[in-house]
Amino acid sequence: MTQRIGRTSIVVLTLNAQAYLPALLAALAALPQAVQRVLFIDSSSDDASAAMISAAGHQLHSIQRSEFGHGKTRNLALELCADSEYLVYLTQDACPSGSDWLMHLLQPFEDDAVALVYGRQLARSNASLAERFAREFNYPPEADRSMLADLPMRGIKAVYCSNSFAAYRRSALFEVGGFPERLPLGEDMAVALRMLQCGHVRVYQPLSCAVHSHDYSVWQELKRYFDIGTLMAMDEQLRSVRLAASGEGWRFVRAELAAAWAHSRLAEVLGIFMRTLGKYCGFALGLRYRYLPLSLRRRLSMHAFFWSES
Repeated sequence: MTQRIGRTSIVVLTLNAQAYLPALLAALAALPQAVQRVLFIDSSSDDASAAMISAAGHQLHSIQRSEFGHGKTRNLALELCADSEYLVYLTQDACPSGSDWLMHLLQPFEDDAVALVYGRQLARSNASLAERFAREFNYPPEADRSMLADLPMRGIKAVYCSNSFAAYRRSALFEVGGFPERLPLGEDMAVALRMLQCGHVRVYQPLSCAVHSHDYSVWQELKRYFDIGTLMAMDEQLRSVRLAASGEGWRFVRAELAAAWAHSRLAEVLGIFMRTLGKYCGFALGLRYRYLPLSLRRRLSMHAFFWSES
């Protein structure tokens, strides 16, 4: 395990991350063993992010904001860390928990078939009920493993993962051509599907945890699901896999409603209906993004920068 950690690069994508960096830098400093490098790719922050990263002694690579892309920037890290065997990707607002998180995240790579491992994401201490439920639903305490044979039955759940807190075997990532770059988001699930198709294995490792959650408004949920609908429209392979798991969204809604009812949160029940409506409308619009003017796509997207390149 010590040798594996020494062949690992941790990559963090940042933009005006000053509020998040104290906790994240402390978590990185608490690692009991040194990694090959910690690389921050910063999109020209105009706060103190760059100075804080440099003061901590980590590598800093700056890009223009116009150059950023979820897949594109992570592929840049793939090039900059060409001498690493494993790459761990974090977002600035995902803070690993405990000193052994990296050891647990890398442990499944003892199996040579494993190409991708993603960890458990926990809700913030002040998270709303909806925020906590979403994390508990999508990141349960039970480990999970999937391969190509699981796609027909499990569909999108077989490729679910999150680049906010995930590790990759670099050779496998390079084998599939890196992350798709012409997607508004979901480059993690798209590459997971391609890895499974090449015979690799995806693992969910709940022993490795990071605090990372968002309390989205109805409008934000609509925008997020517009991007998800666009993802499905753009990536034919993911779209076909999604159809194999139809009903998963409704299972989430039913479980969320049951949790709100159990806590006697009637106001939360109304909020669930409103957020579900926002998700449905956003997703439906995203599937039909080709019929919308570019100005409206930018308005509806949570990642408007994506459309500036379209």
